[in-house]
Amino acid sequence: MNKIYLWAGIVVLALLIGAILYNQKGSAGTPAADNFGTYSYECDERVTFTMTPALDMSTIAIAPDSAGAVYPPAVTLVKKDAASGVRYEGGGVIFTARGETVTLNEGDSAINCSPVPSQDSPPFNFGD
Repeated sequence: MNKIYLWAGIVVLALLIGAILYNQKGSAGTPAADNFGTYSYECDERVTFTMTPALDMSTIAIAPDSAGAVYPPAVTLVKKDAASGVRYEGGGVIFTARGETVTLNEGDSAINCSPVPSQDSPPFNFGD
């Protein structure tokens, strides 16, 4: 009887370890279920950042692409009404987009940004 419990315990432990390893392997290159993935942009003055839109497009997260970079700040922006294109705001940053091109505004400065070409996925398109 004790051997049955021992084997059942070993099987359960093996299944748990397998599930943990599977989840870790799957999460490395797969976008989280609550977003559309992460996209890289390159702007004027050699500024690079990543943008991650939420599935419902109500927010986007931006973050500098380079370690130690301070611009743009890592911030989650909230969608706002726009006369044309798309507009997100937060943390003093305004992110506007039309098609694949985006503009980052902070204070009086603005930089234009384009998607970094990727063989893994097409650029994110905010619509025209």
